[in-house]
Amino acid sequence: MLSLQSGLAMAENRSGKDFILTHSHMLGERLHLFARLRFLAAAGILVGGPFATYVVGIPGLDLKALAAAAVFLAACNVGIVLAVRALRVHQDTKENQRRLAFIAYLSILLDYLVLTVAIRLIGGTGSPFLAFYLLHAILAAILLSRRAAYAFAAVGYLCLAALVLGEWTGVIPRNRGLGIRLDFQLVVTVLFVYGLLTLVTTVLTAGIVRLLRENEQSLREAGERLERLAAMRRSFLHVVLHNVRSPTGTVVAMLEGLSGGLDGELNPGQKHRVDRATARLRGLLDLLRGLRVLADLETERLDGQMVAMDLRGTIAAAVEDHQDAAEQKGQSLRAELPATLPAVRGIERLLREALANYLTNAIKYTGAGGTITVRATDGGAYVRIEVRDNGPGIPMAEQGRLFGEFVRVGKRGGRQDEPSGWGLGLSIVRRIAEAHQGRAGVESQPGQGSSFFIELPASSSP
Repeated sequence: MLSLQSGLAMAENRSGKDFILTHSHMLGERLHLFARLRFLAAAGILVGGPFATYVVGIPGLDLKALAAAAVFLAACNVGIVLAVRALRVHQDTKENQRRLAFIAYLSILLDYLVLTVAIRLIGGTGSPFLAFYLLHAILAAILLSRRAAYAFAAVGYLCLAALVLGEWTGVIPRNRGLGIRLDFQLVVTVLFVYGLLTLVTTVLTAGIVRLLRENEQSLREAGERLERLAAMRRSFLHVVLHNVRSPTGTVVAMLEGLSGGLDGELNPGQKHRVDRATARLRGLLDLLRGLRVLADLETERLDGQMVAMDLRGTIAAAVEDHQDAAEQKGQSLRAELPATLPAVRGIERLLREALANYLTNAIKYTGAGGTITVRATDGGAYVRIEVRDNGPGIPMAEQGRLFGEFVRVGKRGGRQDEPSGWGLGLSIVRRIAEAHQGRAGVESQPGQGSSFFIELPASSSP
């Protein structure tokens, strides 16, 4: 039989087929779960004895001994619960995993001991509760390493065999309440059937658990590799954004100086080319800004930055920031806000970024003389922000993919002067809304304008 020391050594192995549980770091949680179930088993023994005697009508049951066994099991289980609770807080350490494995072995031995006593008291060899030995073999296969599972299955079968043979030989007094005649044929049948069932159950369960552990280990290793690659990608993205954005901004400033006549007046052809180059580089700066926001959404811990906020001030500030751009196109931009709005938990800079993308798109795609309205409404469980324009609208077939990354729909309303862009703005809005446990969407019909919205959960905080 597997020694306790070698079993504990296997508990330290955190990879391959000797993993304890599907994940070795979950041993404390599993032991705590089984401890709660053990309390139910003790209660079942305590209640089951009187039920079998007075309801079912089984005579000869020793109710005091059954109650003592139940109390003993519950008392031992209290110690197990306290020990596991203290160890599972820091169960990642090897020493605590060794102790948890030791507790697992002792608890299974305790279960076998109490089970054997209880079965002896409620019928012995003829008891229908002999099948609980198989249940414990399954639990051992789930809870322990494969070799330990086989060892404890053998322990359980030896307990069963000792009970059956002890009653047959008279060493253990029989409880004749069930009226079953114990002879040689019954003893051989019980030993053979339960031995075969224990072996088959342990082999099948241990095999399934081994496959689960190997697959789980492979998934964990793949997840760790993906996390390393993602961390490298994020670091690379931050470095590239920083190193590209700074010189690009400098070049834009120099080109604007040239266009403004800082080094002398340019002829019309030169000024046209400089202005085109400036516009292209400004588009690149917009792309870099969008990528930076996406990178922040991936890398930052946003929950700790969220505070209860009143959206009216955020909306008013975003509208004010875009008034000049709307006026340059002869558009009317206004905000329609209620006197009060429920607070939402959010990050102001991200929500302003989302509104800025909506407003930029509305100004870009709405013609001269158009109207853009920003509204906020109380939806009860959520607050809805809408940016409505009277532009050309968007076909229904294209609305479903608008919020994807690097997605731009075709010419709106048949326009040939379609504004340029990278198709990141709406995907950023979607990601910001989802980071706030909300959603973003659009309602539009060709020729009737568009309404882009964000819905954010209302907060109970003032």
